[in-house]
This record gives sequence, structure tokens and C-alpha cells, in this order.
Amino acid sequence: MSTDADERRLYRFALQYEMDGKSWATDIWAYSPKDAEDRVAAIRRSLTLCGQLYAEVETDAPTQL
Repeated sequence: MSTDADERRLYRFALQYEMDGKSWATDIWAYSPKDAEDRVAAIRRSLTLCGQLYAEVETDAPTQL
């Protein structure tokens, strides 16, 4: 479990898909099972490849300017 900037609880949900005869998995964060289903529906409608990731940097960035 985690919390967002407004201190609302977020839960991690597993996603699975099939490709080339193999099962693959990833995860998403959502507020509830219904929110997770809504996010999967949005992913199905609008998912776009943005490019390869070369690094990941964690920071405590401010949430408001």
C-alpha cells in the first residue's frame, strides 16, 4: 500500500497478458478494484509506447508549485 499527495490510499494490482505463447506481467497503482478495472480499460483504449527507459531517479518532488 502507498498514499498519494492527498494522503489517499493506493493499492498495487497485478496485470497479466499473453504474447508469443508466454505469460507476462506488470502492475499498476489504483485506489480500489473498480479504479484498477477503469485504469485497465483506459490502458486498452489509449496505451502508447513512449520509448525506452534508460534510468530511474527517485525524488521527493513537491506536489504543488
